[in-house]
Amino acid sequence: MNMTSNYENKDNCVFSDCPGFYRSDNRQNRHFNPVSKEMLKDKLNVLLPQCLIKDKNILDLGSCLGAAGQWALYHGASSYTGVELQENYVTQSRELLKPWKSRAHIYQQDIRSFLKAEKENTYDIILMSGVIYLFVDPKNIIDEMCRVAKEAIVIETTYPKSIRQGKLSPHALITEYSYKQEVNLSTGNESLLGISATSSLRALDLMFNLNGFGKNEHKLNFPKNKNMLNYTDEGISESKIPLRLAVCYLKKNTRKLNTLENNLPDKKGFRRSWENDPLSKKRTDEREKIAKESDWEIGSWKFDGKVAKNFSTIARREIPDYQRVIDKTIEVVKKCNFNNPKIIDVGSATGITLKYFHNEGYQNLFGVDNSREMLDRSFNKATLIYSESFPIEHGPFDVIIANWTLQFIRHRENYLWQIKSSLNPGGIFILTEKLVSSPLTHSLYDEFKRNNGMSHHEIKTKHEQLKGVLTPHSLSWYLDTFREMEFNSVDIINANSAFVTFLIQHSRD
Repeated sequence: MNMTSNYENKDNCVFSDCPGFYRSDNRQNRHFNPVSKEMLKDKLNVLLPQCLIKDKNILDLGSCLGAAGQWALYHGASSYTGVELQENYVTQSRELLKPWKSRAHIYQQDIRSFLKAEKENTYDIILMSGVIYLFVDPKNIIDEMCRVAKEAIVIETTYPKSIRQGKLSPHALITEYSYKQEVNLSTGNESLLGISATSSLRALDLMFNLNGFGKNEHKLNFPKNKNMLNYTDEGISESKIPLRLAVCYLKKNTRKLNTLENNLPDKKGFRRSWENDPLSKKRTDEREKIAKESDWEIGSWKFDGKVAKNFSTIARREIPDYQRVIDKTIEVVKKCNFNNPKIIDVGSATGITLKYFHNEGYQNLFGVDNSREMLDRSFNKATLIYSESFPIEHGPFDVIIANWTLQFIRHRENYLWQIKSSLNPGGIFILTEKLVSSPLTHSLYDEFKRNNGMSHHEIKTKHEQLKGVLTPHSLSWYLDTFREMEFNSVDIINANSAFVTFLIQHSRD
């Protein structure tokens, strides 16, 4: 199907004789991307080309004022049905579409219940514009749309934020949940915010493919002009990914994909033997390699070259909330609004935390570690210091971080005093430690490691290796020590099993 439309000059007349479709729309009052005659024309020209809708019956889910109905019927659609939940939009759209008489129908109903009540193949074309991300179960809504649609479904939605920010590839297969998606209210000048789910294009493709619908080969691209800023994000964002996307899915005469849920009862679908399976073998080989290179023999634990080589893997599988604590550390520093802060990571190891800070724009970075092997593999854009003691001579610092480090230092109290003497007034100290814990809590920690793939033997061996090397103190010891050091502000900002993260603020007095 050729999605290229040829409307000639009559496009400009669609809303000329019925300006209520944009003048009565409260969204014309938005500061950003207000509804206008030109915006409606440019948008609907992409979503509902004449070659797709001529002589077809159209279902518009989330129809607002029914502008898509005016457009579709004007360009030859046989009928238009709008479904809208908000009463004010329903009342207005019914009045605006009166000239089309029995060819236009508006229902005030929620989309989910409307679709469930409809029979299969009821509508030729379904349009869902700016709505699908409101549902936290997009697969269920897509299933219902595909059941009701006879020929095609047109979706207009947003890209997930993580993709637009460059954190994930544009080809990522994800559905991203958010607390702050918005939908326009039909009265007043405001939106309603709430929990939503935004799916990537690949995820949408998969959910439609499961229902026998395939993406049309012709891309739907919004024009880049002042009327469509909210759709192309042209010139207002650093992201190379536009804010919104449009895609048309056509019903295919091909076999539907199937899910594990549907395959399992009858044990249908593709099968893979456990024997000589390349993926299983690769995972087994990697695990055995880590175990071998990390020196899983009884004896003292050392942060040597073998550990340094696999440090990231070891840390993530053996430290609860490893990434969460790093992210929270950066979040706290951001909230402090320091001006080019001087930051040091104590026990910086291979520089993972330093690298994250650098990626956030921080430049004045230091790392200190007593393992040359760790420093050899560390982040080289920071100033790296090899030392058994705190590098007072490089201070003072605005931010001192010591995550999962002081628990290995015997003269811990002296080290803490060195840290305090090197912390600028108004600075912060973030400390994460493994504490003395009860057998019950320790069992939770062992369970965490088992869930991350460690065997009983590996857990027991590591415990033996760390005896006398990692010396945990109690929570009360830390709180008493902070009190003696006259740290007036001490908070716990993360805790999991026996691991606790303290946020200590150094007053300016």
